[in-house]
Amino acid sequence: MECPESQCVWTILERLRREGAAVIEGVAVSSTSATAQLDAPRPSKESAATQGLLWRSSAYNDDAPSIGSASEWAGAVEHLQYAIFRRYQNQLTRAERARLDNTIRNVLYKMERFLEKRDHPPLDREAAEADYLAARETFIDHQERADRLRRQGRRAEAKLAQLSSLSPEGFEEFVGEIFESLGYGVEPVGGSGDEGTDLRLVRDGLRAIVQCKYHSKGVVGSPELQKFLGTIHHTGSHKGFFVTTRTFSLAAERFAADQPIELIDGPRLVELVKEAMGPGADREPEPVWF
Repeated sequence: MECPESQCVWTILERLRREGAAVIEGVAVSSTSATAQLDAPRPSKESAATQGLLWRSSAYNDDAPSIGSASEWAGAVEHLQYAIFRRYQNQLTRAERARLDNTIRNVLYKMERFLEKRDHPPLDREAAEADYLAARETFIDHQERADRLRRQGRRAEAKLAQLSSLSPEGFEEFVGEIFESLGYGVEPVGGSGDEGTDLRLVRDGLRAIVQCKYHSKGVVGSPELQKFLGTIHHTGSHKGFFVTTRTFSLAAERFAADQPIELIDGPRLVELVKEAMGPGADREPEPVWF
């Protein structure tokens, strides 16, 4: 008895063989496609970084001898601005300061060379010169100010060694130089109508007054600080500094602890002088580069 064609064992086996071959061929095609994707060349790190770059500038290379394009120029401007900020707004070691000084000078030199070229790439020359001059002027201003404050700190240190021989007026001048070296705007007051105010200070929008007491002996007590507190309020100041060559009584220290008064005695004066001189002040002032 013959079986129907659709149910014949040989027919079924043949159909299964053909379907299996098709499946195997499909798997092979998929494997080949996946292998091709794996073997396809991948974008380099440089091209990937370029594709993901959102800035118009190119990364600045400090080791490159020159600036070669408008985008490199933009990168140099950004690098220079940040280097100047770090150099004069951060607490740095001597090695870090020297390294940033070299970087700033290198960038300025290459920018100047770039502007001197007649065949440089398309660039808004007027804007580029403005960027260069602004950065150069900022660097000079910061450098001159740092040298001035360093010299003032050294003068304060010299006066500190002669503190016992200063007059009351010389002591007020000495204290004013310390605060100026610390970045305060200083206005001497003095005179018979000073109401206990020898100096006025301004920094970052805050106002303060200073009273200087050049005592050869004894201590400063709380009654003097109570009177000084009245002067702070009367002048509309945010804070007061009471400076003396001697010490404060325990009652005075307790009173000042709850008031906008900072007490500065002899040892604290020494600390302020060191702070005014800053790190690296044992060197001679560096000449302005330009």
